Amino acid sequence: MFCRSCGKEIPEGTKFCPYCGASQNGVSSTNANDTGSFGWAVLGFFIPLAGLILYLVWKDTQPKNANQAGKGALTMVILNAVLIVVYFVCIAGLVGCTATA
Repeated sequence: MFCRSCGKEIPEGTKFCPYCGASQNGVSSTNANDTGSFGWAVLGFFIPLAGLILYLVWKDTQPKNANQAGKGALTMVILNAVLIVVYFVCIAGLVGCTATA
């Protein structure tokens, strides 16, 4: 079974998550559709908004799928931020080179 709050695997029948302390009342133990497929990470990577929406919708009912979609979206957002920083550093370097020449 998985925690409905943090998504980590916890022992069957646990009333409170040992990781985050969230109550587990009313949680179904397994969900056959919650496979944690890598495809959800790919979808989240290429369409980060879809990954974020899927994470928010599925975080309580399908934590494995939600985590994969969220990880894909987060990876793309971080990659975009790094590429933007590199781009501006390169532009600043080119502007600095032409100003001194």
